[in-house]
Amino acid sequence: MVVRVLIPWESCPHGGSTGDLCERAGAGFAAVVPVPELREEAAMAWSSAGRGHGARRVLAVAVSCALTWGAAGYAGASASGGGFASPSLAAPAASRSASPTPTPAPPLPPTPTPTPAPTAREQRDFRGLVDVGGGRKIYTECRGKGSPTVILIAGKGNGVEDWKSVLDPADPIHRAPGDDLPWRTTGVHLSDDSVFSQVSRFTRVCAYDRPGIRTGPGTTTPRPQPHTLDLAVDDLNALLTSLGEPGPYVLVAHSYGGLIATLYARTHPRNVAGLVMVDTVTELIADVISPGALKNWDTTNARTSPQVREGVHIMDAFRRINAAPPMPRVPAIVLSADKPWRLDLLPPAERKGERVAFKDSLAALDQLSKALHAKQHITETHSGHDIYLYSPQVVTDAIRSVVDDVRSAPAGAP
Repeated sequence: MVVRVLIPWESCPHGGSTGDLCERAGAGFAAVVPVPELREEAAMAWSSAGRGHGARRVLAVAVSCALTWGAAGYAGASASGGGFASPSLAAPAASRSASPTPTPAPPLPPTPTPTPAPTAREQRDFRGLVDVGGGRKIYTECRGKGSPTVILIAGKGNGVEDWKSVLDPADPIHRAPGDDLPWRTTGVHLSDDSVFSQVSRFTRVCAYDRPGIRTGPGTTTPRPQPHTLDLAVDDLNALLTSLGEPGPYVLVAHSYGGLIATLYARTHPRNVAGLVMVDTVTELIADVISPGALKNWDTTNARTSPQVREGVHIMDAFRRINAAPPMPRVPAIVLSADKPWRLDLLPPAERKGERVAFKDSLAALDQLSKALHAKQHITETHSGHDIYLYSPQVVTDAIRSVVDDVRSAPAGAP
C-alpha cells in the first residue's frame, strides 16, 4: 500500500527521488510518498489522535498527533496536522452547500520581524510574529471584535491554517463509515466557512502555531522536540500576555490541544471563562487503557520526523495535570468523533501489540464530559477526529453556545 503524506510546502525536500514526488496538494501543503519507516508512525498517530491533533501532518500525525485521537492530525490534511492519533470529528456536511475547491493558497508570507500586536482597544485583524520574551516569537492570527476572546489550540502538528480550513462538503469522504481523512491528500482547503472565519463574525478569535508546526522566516521560534506539556502551557500564557487580549478566554482545543487547555485552566483558572473540547486527548484515558497501551502511545507521540516535527511526552503530561490544582467550573462542551479510526488500513505488523482503540477514546471523552460538568457532550458529529474540518458548523455552534453563556453570566460570577 502506498500512502501519500502531506507536509507544509516550505518543508518539501528538493532534489532526489523524494523531491521529485512533491506536488501542491492544498492550502500551503505538499504531498509526498513517505518512506516506509514513516508508515508506522503515521498509523500510530492516527489511532491516538485522528487527524488534527493534527491528523493532517502525516498519516503518522493522525496516529501520533492526537495522542489519543489527535495523533493523526492529518498528515497534511491528512498529513498536515496534529493531534494524537484519533478520529476526526465533523458534523454533517448536508447543511453546507458544496463549493469548488479554490486554487491552493501559497505559504504564508515571511514576516522576519515581529509585528506589534494590537491593543485590546483596537481589536484589529492581526497576523504575524508576537514577541513572547526570552528571544522567542510565536506566529499568531487574530480576527474579529467582541468579548470573550476565543483561543483556538490545535492538535499535535497542527496550527493556524488548520482552523482556517474545511473538508469540502461535497467530498465523498463524508459518506464513508470510517475516518478516511488521514489517508487522503485532497479535499481540504481554506474557506470562509472554517471555524476561525465563522467565529470571527461574532467575537474575537485568535489561533497560533506552536514550535515545529512550520519552518522558515516568519514562523514560531523552534525548540527541541519532543517537548513537555508545561512548555506548551508557558508559551500559551506568554503569548496571551504579550497579545494584550483581555481575559478571561474561551479555550477551544482539539486533540493534543486538550491537554494544553486542561493544564492551562488548572494553573490559570481566572483566565478561563469557558471550554470547548473537540475530540481531545484527556488524562482520563489512563483509567481506560492498559499500561502497555499507554506506554506504546507515549513512545509513538514522542517521535518526530522531517514531516512531523512536533513530539510530545504524553505520560509526563498526564502526571503534570494530575499534580495540578482542580479544573475551574466554567461552561463547557465536549465533542467526540463518531467515525472510527481506519486501523484496518495499517500494515499487519503495525496492528500488533497493545494499542489505544477508538472505543477507548469515546469512553475517555465521556468521562471528561462528566468531570467538566459539560452542558453538552455532542456525540453525533458525523465526523472523524478532525471535527473542525468535517463539520466546522458543529464546532462553531458549540463555541457560540459557550460564548453566549459567558456573556450572559452575572458580572463577577466565578
